[in-house]
Amino acid sequence: MTNKMAVGLSPELALAIEAGVKDAVKGLTGKGDDLRSKVASDQKLKGITVEMTLEIEEVSIGHDTDKTPTVSIPLLPVLGLLVKRMGCTRDAAMIMLRDVMTQALTLDDDKTATEALLAEVGVADAMSQIKSEVISKLPRTPVAKPVKAKGAKITVTGVSQAV
Repeated sequence: MTNKMAVGLSPELALAIEAGVKDAVKGLTGKGDDLRSKVASDQKLKGITVEMTLEIEEVSIGHDTDKTPTVSIPLLPVLGLLVKRMGCTRDAAMIMLRDVMTQALTLDDDKTATEALLAEVGVADAMSQIKSEVISKLPRTPVAKPVKAKGAKITVTGVSQAV
């Protein structure tokens, strides 16, 4: 397979093509429509040639940024350490954990009740302290500049597949 991309294609044009194709394909398939659910699994398609025209009204290229790193606090070790430090016996801990986990599942849909509970028992304050004392000191995560296309349209003029 050969790549017939023009020699000297600028990075800006390459990004425009990539963003334009993504935007135009959304227009062809519809937003949120996952085509993977409509095809058989375990396939390999080879030797596909698509002749098309890509039209793009506008491409915007932002700038690189950074963000606070994402950290997952391991729930099960936290629960284990909490139960151990509280001095619960194994059987009492199992009963208590089963009870609070069942109750937490019902709270999961009620954001206001969850926030009130976390504030009442000090978990919200503890999380704020962890964020300011630990997470904020971690190196920031780089975020590549966003590239977005508007008004992209693909016109497919031919498709073939080698057998």
